[in-house]
Amino acid sequence: MSVELTDLIPIAPANDDLRLTLASALGLSDNVAAKPHLQYIESSWPGRGELHDFLRLFIDVVDHFRGPKPPIQQYIDRLVSSHEHSYFSDTIPGSSLRTTRVTEAVLIILGTWMLMQPYFILTRHDQRRVVFAYCAKQGREYSEAEAFAQPLPKLLSQSGLLPNAYELNESGLNSVQNSSVAEIITEPFGLHDSMGLLESLSLSPKRLNAVLLSRLGGVRVTWTTNISRHLLLSKHGERTYLELFALPCALQGDAGSVLSAMGISMDLIDEIECSYATLFNPSRPSNFHKRLTKLKGFCHWCWCLHCASYRLRRQLLGTLKLSHLNYDPTLETLMERDAAEWDQTEFKQLWPRISTLYSHMQQTKPWSFWVLFRDSRDTVQYWTFLFGTVILLLTVIQVILSAAQVASAFVPQPGG
Repeated sequence: MSVELTDLIPIAPANDDLRLTLASALGLSDNVAAKPHLQYIESSWPGRGELHDFLRLFIDVVDHFRGPKPPIQQYIDRLVSSHEHSYFSDTIPGSSLRTTRVTEAVLIILGTWMLMQPYFILTRHDQRRVVFAYCAKQGREYSEAEAFAQPLPKLLSQSGLLPNAYELNESGLNSVQNSSVAEIITEPFGLHDSMGLLESLSLSPKRLNAVLLSRLGGVRVTWTTNISRHLLLSKHGERTYLELFALPCALQGDAGSVLSAMGISMDLIDEIECSYATLFNPSRPSNFHKRLTKLKGFCHWCWCLHCASYRLRRQLLGTLKLSHLNYDPTLETLMERDAAEWDQTEFKQLWPRISTLYSHMQQTKPWSFWVLFRDSRDTVQYWTFLFGTVILLLTVIQVILSAAQVASAFVPQPGG
């Protein structure tokens, strides 16, 4: 589970006018639907200074970078040398402390705005993932000066962190050690060649969905506010997780256009929004089945894919509501849409991750009798196992009946 959702700093309510200004700067027109996103932004406040000063700085950063595409460092240098923002009033302009405070605040804001906050903050190794990825893609040593000399859209697009059609993930779980002890994360970007042509250009949602990934692939769903990790298959210890973006309300309306101008393409935003229904609503019920679902409790015991998907949606959303402050109702709306086909043309940016998910599910072997009983991926194996089980049960029944018949022969008959 991504820490940015679980370790939230308690926040005080922001001024309503300030919230409206912030929502307008972000391109969020529906303040009710955008509430989880605004709460998430407030939770990114580091706790230093006043919250309202931090939000004013946030608005200024967004307004500045929505204009002509200036280098990131240019804006940082301007704040370091001026008295422009009261958020930094406890530091001396031009001092090293001021430089550190401004750099960290601006990068936290940029990361939060771009929905990639963990990649903009320092790790325990004093490196930022977005800088590391950018420099690695350019074939250079780690250099924040070089990375921040770029405009924000260029830094994002050339870092390779966002899902794209040329990600390389040879093993499907290309893991590296994180700073946390015994924690393993998946690299969300490829630093090598294109994947090349894939064997299949499309997949039916009935062959790849959250239910099958859970049942047959042993995959658990976890939520993240880092958009670049959407549909990423990750390992933590011995368990495999599918990371899904938890704040789709941040992509709605004009906000998507604003993010698109910063390097997060509208194609990617559309693919992310479509992926929820394909994962969690992969099949349409028949008219007869729809009538049956009106029976109280029918969906709670029916084995069909539609009902199993319904139960999984309820379970995951219920857990999310209980676990996090920033539950986004947009998730439920997107999950209940009609599913689209997993298609390489429709899901161009996410296709490498979709392919990895399908490969993982196909390579995972059944680990229990119950999983084996429900695993119909190999139809020959499935029907052989099913008929073998039926024959075994009939044989056992026949043996029991034969034994009972033999035993009854030795029982004295009445009056004998």
